[in-house]
Amino acid sequence: MKECLAGKVLITDFVCNASLSRWQNTLQAARHAGAINHITGDVNFLALGLRGKRNILTIHDLGHYDTLKKRNALQFLVYKLFWFRLPLRYVSMVTVVSEFTKSKLIGYFNFPEDRIRIIPDPVKPIFQYVPKVELNAKPHILMMGTGKHKNLDNLVEAAKDSDFHIDIIGWPAPDELEKLRACNIAHKVYSHLTDEEVYQRYIACDIMFNASFYEGFGMPIIEAQAVGRPVITSNLGAMAEVARDSAVLVDPGQPAAIRDAIRSLVEDREYYNKIVALGRENAARFDYKSIALQYLEIYREMAGSNK
Repeated sequence: MKECLAGKVLITDFVCNASLSRWQNTLQAARHAGAINHITGDVNFLALGLRGKRNILTIHDLGHYDTLKKRNALQFLVYKLFWFRLPLRYVSMVTVVSEFTKSKLIGYFNFPEDRIRIIPDPVKPIFQYVPKVELNAKPHILMMGTGKHKNLDNLVEAAKDSDFHIDIIGWPAPDELEKLRACNIAHKVYSHLTDEEVYQRYIACDIMFNASFYEGFGMPIIEAQAVGRPVITSNLGAMAEVARDSAVLVDPGQPAAIRDAIRSLVEDREYYNKIVALGRENAARFDYKSIALQYLEIYREMAGSNK
C-alpha cells in the first residue's frame, strides 16, 4: 500500500524497538513524529507520546480485550487504560477494519462515531487466482490460525468418520492434536510459513475453513477467495460481514452444520464453482490499491483539519 501512495504522501517509518521498554518506545516515537502520525500494529500506547499532533489509530479488533477481561482483572485494567482509554484521548481519528469492530469501539469506550472510519484490510497481491481442476480424492480442508476461538474442535467433530483431510497452519494445542489422532483424522500441521508457502497451501486445498467463534476481520476468507477456493465461515460477527453471500455460512457451534457444508461443496461441483465465483467477486473489494486510496483520503482529510 505504501508503494501505491508513493509520490502522493511522504512516508517515514517508526518501528518499535523490542529491546526498549514501551515507555522508551513512546518517547522515541515522539522524537520521530510528523505532521500526521498513523499508529498501527497493536502499539496504541504510542499515542501518549504524540499529544498535540494529528494522529490516526488503526484498531483491527478487540479480541484480546474481550479475552483478557475474563481472565485477569489487573492485566485487563492496565491494558484497558494504556491501550485504549488514554491513547484514544490523543487521536483525532480511528480507522477500524469492520463494522463489527466499530460497534465494539463505540460500545466499550463511547468513542465518537463521526471520528471513526471503516477501511478493511487489503488482500496481498501474492494471492492470485489458480483454478481448481480436480478436487483431491480426500477433500483437503485448510484452517488458518490456531487458538480455541478458531474452532478446530468442532471441525474435528465434523470430520469424524469421514474421508476429510485437515491441513492446519499454526500451533494446535496438545488436546486438539490428541483429538485428531483419537478420531483417526488425516491431518498435517504447518508453521512458520512465508507468504509464498501460505499461498501454496491455499492452492493445494479444496476448501478453506474459517468458522471461528470470533474474528475482528477474517483475512483468510478473502485470501482464499482471491486464490479461488470456496470458504466455510461463521454466520456471525465480522466474518459474516466480510463474506456477505460469497461463502457458506454456518453456526460455528454446530459440527453437523459444518459437515453438511463441506459435503455440499464436495459433492456438487456446480455449487462449488458458484461459491468460488462469488468469492472472487467479493475478494475484489479488498484490492490493496483501492484500500490505499481510502487511506489517502483519510490523510488528506487530516491535513485539512485543525484538530
